Amino acid sequence: MVTELTDSYRITGRIRDERGREVEGFVVQGFDKDLGIYLHPDDRLGKDETKEDGRFQIDFSKAAFKDWFEQEPNVYLQIRDIGGREIINTTSKKNTTGRMDFQIKLARLHPNPLEPDLYANGLQRMMSGLRSVGDAVDLSRDDVKNVFELLGGVLGAWTSYRDEIVRVCGYDGIQVPEQPRRVNHYHVTRWDEAVLP
Repeated sequence: MVTELTDSYRITGRIRDERGREVEGFVVQGFDKDLGIYLHPDDRLGKDETKEDGRFQIDFSKAAFKDWFEQEPNVYLQIRDIGGREIINTTSKKNTTGRMDFQIKLARLHPNPLEPDLYANGLQRMMSGLRSVGDAVDLSRDDVKNVFELLGGVLGAWTSYRDEIVRVCGYDGIQVPEQPRRVNHYHVTRWDEAVLP
């Protein structure tokens, strides 16, 4: 099977604050990560400023990144706030579709280092859910619906600890630090096709 390489590339996305409101005036700059041979800087793909609805769009061609070593871009973004301070530098990822969509949610302004650990005893909670399936269901009463609901909840909890499963679907994985309420972090989700129109 021969795949036709595209010459037209587009990075789209939207930035929201910690409350889900669109952010205007942030500068988003796209780069192609290079191998770093001979101190060669990464290729600049373009930049845009977020609009009133938080959206940005960067269009570029193969000429912006193509060299001897690569046929497709290895894209990452640098995002600067209104004051020009760099706040996000995403990880790089190769793209073969010609389209990339980033949905970004900014962090809380003041994280609390004393917040409780959200993931404490996660394994015990999961095992407790599995044990309770037998306690809550009586198959003689045709409780099949409850069985499936409980099993669905347990499987949902299990997959939240397994980033590898979602990576198979083309998703970068769950990007949350070990203590999400105690440290400042951003949610960056990248899809290799546009998710929002």
